[in-house]
Amino acid sequence: MRIIKSISEVTYGFVPTDLQSLTSKAAFSFIKESTTNITDRHFKQALINTKPSNINEYSSKIPDITFKDIYGIDNVLQEVKTSVIEPFRSPEKYIKLGISPPKGILVHGPTGVGKTMLCSALAAEAGVNFMLVESTQVRSKIVGESEKAISRLFSQARANAPCILFIDQIDILLPKRGTSHSSENTSDRIVTGFLTDVLVVAATNRIEVMDPAVLRPGRFDEHIYISVPNEAQRRDIINGISSKMPIVLDHQQLNEIVQKTENWSGKKY
Repeated sequence: MRIIKSISEVTYGFVPTDLQSLTSKAAFSFIKESTTNITDRHFKQALINTKPSNINEYSSKIPDITFKDIYGIDNVLQEVKTSVIEPFRSPEKYIKLGISPPKGILVHGPTGVGKTMLCSALAAEAGVNFMLVESTQVRSKIVGESEKAISRLFSQARANAPCILFIDQIDILLPKRGTSHSSENTSDRIVTGFLTDVLVVAATNRIEVMDPAVLRPGRFDEHIYISVPNEAQRRDIINGISSKMPIVLDHQQLNEIVQKTENWSGKKY
């Protein structure tokens, strides 16, 4: 009964066929290991690759990554944990303080600093449904199709709540209104349709081109900036990456690499 209770608490949005698939995968894992009893570990392992079937339309393949695989931005990780994960895990804390958690988180910064990697790690850390969507999956040149796709996307997120909806390259979807070159003003209508009461985590390296309406409190309440790593952060990144490789860097070698990689982003390593 303990296993059933714990799994039922995290299978948000699962229909009977999804639960059947989850149980089968857990059973296969149990048989493969030839252990004495099936445990919640088998189910949690099966949950990694089993998601509600009705979120598959927009979900892209989520990288297998956690916060432990991200180096040099500990302060940002703590901010994300407080803003995104804690409201899901301990909503009573916010209720007790009389405050509402952010309705939207916008992660921005230069190319290659780890915005998408950070947001993708939420899938493994949050313990709730996670939808990863590329803006190009939603944007259409056909009049009215983009707005329909936005509506369908948010409907799926609500149906599978609690759910984190991550939209990458969101500046493609939400440019400043009035900057659209089409006579149909598709961009303007997308921005208007996007201003809804849904929790969204998004990433962009061009925050300056986004519509101000979605950057105000009540939409993307919190803006998290990831900068190009400084000297201390570059040291952490190099240490983290090299720890997974069959090499050992002495203090002098490490300092030399750190000095030669000024203005490098984490992606360049």
